[in-house]
Amino acid sequence: MASDRLVIDEALGDHLDGLARVPDEIAALHHEMDGDPDEVMMTHPDLGALLEVLTRATGGRRVLEVGTFVGTSAAWMARGLAPGGHIDTLEADPARADRAEDFLRRAGVGDRVTVHRGPAGDTLPGLADRAYDLCYIDADKGGYVAYLEHAVRLVRPGGMVVADNVLSSGRVALPPDDHDPTTAALVAFTRVALGHPRLVTSLLTVGDGITLSVVR
Repeated sequence: MASDRLVIDEALGDHLDGLARVPDEIAALHHEMDGDPDEVMMTHPDLGALLEVLTRATGGRRVLEVGTFVGTSAAWMARGLAPGGHIDTLEADPARADRAEDFLRRAGVGDRVTVHRGPAGDTLPGLADRAYDLCYIDADKGGYVAYLEHAVRLVRPGGMVVADNVLSSGRVALPPDDHDPTTAALVAFTRVALGHPRLVTSLLTVGDGITLSVVR
């Protein structure tokens, strides 16, 4: 058993990127986003493929996403839906919601994804308990702890909760006094996720780091 962490250097990163298989419709969206200031927010193929796997592994009937952006991650998860499965995705920014709906329609999954407009904190309380197999959180980092508490209620026992960006581009390793508000919020969230009595949680170094939790 290896006891050392593997460092992803440039050569290994290039090798992994060469193995990535990005579906045509998602590759087209990446092309559209070339040069966009927010391009960096798009879901990395490694994480996208993992989200598809997790959607399939949890049954693929109902998925909740907190933070739609332009629809990349929803498109990855839609590939893992079971027949009749559906995604509810929450987006506070109207322009991004419009753009996501247009992309998801063109990607052929518009009928399987509902984009809910408005702050997630307004939508989440009205969703049904234990209705979802999987919840993916990738929204405003200051809201992560609150979103997690909703997810614990909304995801069925045995289902999964995934949260993105928990390594904050490596800034979590800085001394606490050097943490910006976003990094501090992500450190606090990770501690909550790892210690939550209703969750079994692992931290994975996929993309910018994710927590992967199973609901007890």
